[in-house]
Amino acid sequence: MKTTFILLTTLIVLFSHRSIAQDLKTMQLDNKLSILNDRAFFNFPDSAKNIARPVDIMSTDHNINKETRIIYDNGSKRLVFFAQELYTFGGDDLYELVSKEQDPENTYLRKVLTKEQAVLSILTTPTTFDSLNPGIFINSLMVKTQDNTLFRIDAYINPAAYPLKDDYIALTERIFSSLTVGNRTNPLKARKEKVKIFGTEKSFEIEIPENYAITVDQKYDFQVIKFQKYVNFGDTNWISLTIYTGHHPSFFSSDYGFDEPQKTEQSEFLEEKVKWLYYEDQKKSIYLKEQKIPCDAIEEELIVHIAMISNSPQSIAELTTIIGQIQLKK
Repeated sequence: MKTTFILLTTLIVLFSHRSIAQDLKTMQLDNKLSILNDRAFFNFPDSAKNIARPVDIMSTDHNINKETRIIYDNGSKRLVFFAQELYTFGGDDLYELVSKEQDPENTYLRKVLTKEQAVLSILTTPTTFDSLNPGIFINSLMVKTQDNTLFRIDAYINPAAYPLKDDYIALTERIFSSLTVGNRTNPLKARKEKVKIFGTEKSFEIEIPENYAITVDQKYDFQVIKFQKYVNFGDTNWISLTIYTGHHPSFFSSDYGFDEPQKTEQSEFLEEKVKWLYYEDQKKSIYLKEQKIPCDAIEEELIVHIAMISNSPQSIAELTTIIGQIQLKK
């Protein structure tokens, strides 16, 4: 009796997998969903949904211009797509550069999936898989849009879906083949932007250099402005500039393992002198300059925390110039 039960259970699971596999191969993809706030669109299965990642109660929600998460469930089997804005330029040699990337833990199959006028998409599929990982990476698509900027969308399955790995790989390739580039692009020209300071009647007027993008997020009683600089694919230089306005900021220095600042530097913010705390780790190529600045001119007891981080001291100087040019407007 026990043997019969086990046999029947095995057959049920087997036929269930075959049925789902057939569904994955033939299902209609007519659920057109936006990626990165209309940067692009893909056609997904009907029940696929855009569901943002959960965040800590003290964190801002994820910015829709920076990431998108799409979830498709089929019983206990889950397929997740995660798209990210890369803030990177790609040239005509993008496929060759992507193909040269090495991973000591895996090898990949790559091919051009879309090549239409200025739009290029490159599919990357791993050759080995970690079947015990809660999120098993199965496919990735890098997309160069008409302005030569890049975003990437990755696909993952859970262990319950792993027996149908090949069918999910084929499904994700079908979905990636439905790419339609949207009309939203990130501004790249030098410009002046006003950012209203959350919870106040004031605004920051910011001189934004060429090839910089900013995102603005807020939650409860604080706001975070982040600056991103576009670099060419393969360029190892990076910067991070964060402006926090609120009442409970935290220094970033401990997050990077810094104890005491190596020195202090002085420059201006809102036409007032600021003594910055400066940290550096030349071996790791990490440079950090930050300070918490009381700003009663904006709102009583408001604190502005500014953190400039890069792997290059020259970039820190560039970020300092951006900070020094910010003006306060009503």
